[in-house]
Amino acid sequence: MIGLKIAEGREAEVYAWSGDAAAVLKLYRPGYQGHIAESAALTRLGGDGVAPKLIGAVEIDGRHGLLLERRDGLDMLAVLERQPWRLLEYARTLADAQIGIHSIQAPADLPDTRQTLATRIDAAALRPDLRDFARRILDGLPTGDRLCHGDFHPGNVLVGADRVSVIDWANATRGIPEADFARTVLLLEQADPLPGTPILFRGLMAAGRSLFARAFARRYRQRTHDPLKQVDSWAIAHAAARLAEGITVEEPRLIAFLVGAWRKATR
Repeated sequence: MIGLKIAEGREAEVYAWSGDAAAVLKLYRPGYQGHIAESAALTRLGGDGVAPKLIGAVEIDGRHGLLLERRDGLDMLAVLERQPWRLLEYARTLADAQIGIHSIQAPADLPDTRQTLATRIDAAALRPDLRDFARRILDGLPTGDRLCHGDFHPGNVLVGADRVSVIDWANATRGIPEADFARTVLLLEQADPLPGTPILFRGLMAAGRSLFARAFARRYRQRTHDPLKQVDSWAIAHAAARLAEGITVEEPRLIAFLVGAWRKATR
């Protein structure tokens, strides 16, 4: 029933599903368990428009897979590569989509955001003093019951003719909006472009990412019902946890960010 490969990432591959033209198969690579969180999050969302509908689960050659509603469109990064003049429009669209997610109560079986971050910080290649600093900051942050995507950025948002769809829920957690918001801002400001990104678009990203991040943050703060608290502290925790993902090119920037925050806190 597996058709042509549509896309692939570090944890999973996406295939057309020949048994249903309106479905795709997300097949996780051996050893990855992201299907558990993704299934829980998509079940709670129930195909309400913000994300593809979960159709079912399968196992193929020992690999876990999810059958998902097929959503047409390009990811927001690809759209911006073709239409960079829409940068501010899509920054606002991104913020509106995240606010919608955070309005939803997370299922109880999703992992807690703080626990997830603690595990990643402990696994990160960090100096002991920076790790201890990040863990102290994290330990002082609150828990919550809101749905958090866990990896919310333009590359995980499909832009269709009449709606946007948020994909890749493998890192979904249960927490507070500030935690998810801080991760997104960190990615917008610090994340390296994906391998294969054209040189010209890399230049455009370097020039426009700060503007995009500010516009996103401003829109979120304007539209959310409650003021955001302790965002800087969540950013410190996320920067330390990001180092566990093994993205070598980002490590100097993230460590410099943590060192700056540590020095400021110990003055």
